[in-house]
Amino acid sequence: MLSRLRGFSLWILHQIPTVLTLGLLGGIAWWGFAWDWKIPSLPELLHPSPTKKEEDAEKKQDNADDKNPNKPLPPFKLDSEEARISAGVRTETIQLKWVEEYVVANGDIEFDQSRYAHLSTRASGTAKSVHKDLGQQVKKGEVLALVASPDLARLKFDLQQTLLTVQMREKIFRRLQSTGGATSPKDLESAEFALRDARIALSKDVQSLQNLGLSVPLDELSRSSDEQIAARLHTLGIPEKLLQKLDPEIATGNDLLPMYAPFDGVVIKRDIVPGETVSPQSPQFQLADVSRLWIMLRVRLEDAGKVRRDQHALFHLDGPNENAPPAKIQWISAEVDEKTRTVAVRAEVENAEGRLRPHTFGSARIVVNRQQRLTVPNDALQFDGTSHLVFAQGDSPLEFQPLRVQLGPSHETFTVVLDGLKAGQTLAVAGTRPLLSEMLKERIGGED
Repeated sequence: MLSRLRGFSLWILHQIPTVLTLGLLGGIAWWGFAWDWKIPSLPELLHPSPTKKEEDAEKKQDNADDKNPNKPLPPFKLDSEEARISAGVRTETIQLKWVEEYVVANGDIEFDQSRYAHLSTRASGTAKSVHKDLGQQVKKGEVLALVASPDLARLKFDLQQTLLTVQMREKIFRRLQSTGGATSPKDLESAEFALRDARIALSKDVQSLQNLGLSVPLDELSRSSDEQIAARLHTLGIPEKLLQKLDPEIATGNDLLPMYAPFDGVVIKRDIVPGETVSPQSPQFQLADVSRLWIMLRVRLEDAGKVRRDQHALFHLDGPNENAPPAKIQWISAEVDEKTRTVAVRAEVENAEGRLRPHTFGSARIVVNRQQRLTVPNDALQFDGTSHLVFAQGDSPLEFQPLRVQLGPSHETFTVVLDGLKAGQTLAVAGTRPLLSEMLKERIGGED
C-alpha cells in the first residue's frame, strides 16, 4: 500500500510541468480573446506589414521631405477664373531693381557753425540806436546798431592830428629837398626821419580804426582839407541811407561806432536797447544763416565703418513727421563718444525755404551701398510654417507653382530675394493668402 502511494506521488510530480504549460497557454488564449487578437493569414505571413516603428520612421521621412528646401513643391490649379478673381489674385513679372543699403542713426538739426555768430560791439560805449530786431532778415554789411564810444572819438581825433603832422612834415621835407646843396645832409636826414615817424604813427591810427571794423579812405583824406577830414571822419562807417534816417541829435556825435552783419542771415537773439551800456565781453546779437544747416548724427560704432564722406542721408523729422531734403555727409569724427559709444557724423542740408528748424530731433538713413537686386513685393510672400514661399504662374492663369525662397533685407514695400527666383518670372503679387490655403488644402487631400 505504501509503495502504491509513493508511485502515485511520483506520477503527480511528473505531471506538474505539463499542467503549468497548459495553464500558460490557456491564459494567453484568454488574453488574446479579450483584446481581439487575430491569427494572420498565409499572405500576411509571407508579406508582413510594417511595424509601428517602421511606420513612424516613414512618416518622419515624409515630413523631412516636405521640409527639405531642395525638394520642389507640387503645383496646383484653381477651380475657375471666377475663383481667381474672387481671391484677388494679381500677377506681375519681377525684374532687377536698384536697392539701397543704409545705416540708421539718430540726431538733430543744428545751425551751420561756420555761418553762426555771437556779435558784440568792438569798443565799450552806450547804445545809441538799434536798427535790427529779433527774427529780422539782414544782409551782409548792414548796420545792426550804433554805439557811442569815447574810444572811437579819441582815435578819430588822433588820426586828424597825425594826418596834419604828416602833411606838415612832407612840406618841410620837400622844401629842404628843393634847396639843393644849401641844406646840410644832416638837416635833410632829420626831416626825412621825422616824416617817416609821422607816417608810421598814421598807419597805427588807421589800423586802430580798422580794428573797430571801420574802413579808412586814407588816399581821400590825404588830399582833403582839415574841414573835409573832420566831416569825413564824423560819419565814418555809417551808410548814407542810414544817416538820412537818424535822429539829428544822434547824428551830431563824433563817436558813433556801427555794428555790421558779417554775412546774410537772420537775427536769432538780440540783447541790446538804446541807452544801455555795452561792451565787447557781452554779445548783443546772435546771427545765423539758416539757408544751410547741419544735421548732427550719432552713428553706432559697429556701423561707423560703412559711413563715408559725400554719402547721402535722408533725415526724418520727429515733430513735423516729414522728411528733410537730401543731405550729404561732410565730416566723420575720429573719436568715439565715451558715454554713448557712438561716432559723431555731420551732414549738410539746404534750407532755402526755411522749412527746417534747428534743434529738431529725428532719425536718418545713410545710404552706404547701392546695387541691383532681385526683389518681390511684400504681399507676394507667404510662410507655410517651414519656409517663405512665392507663387509663380504656370502655363495658364489658373495654375501656380509654389517656390521656396531665401530672403535678404526687407524694406517698407519690398523684400530682397537671395535665392529661389530668377528675373523675368511671373509671380502672384496680390491674393497670395488664398493661394497658400489652396496649396495646403491640396497637400492635406493628397495625404488622405
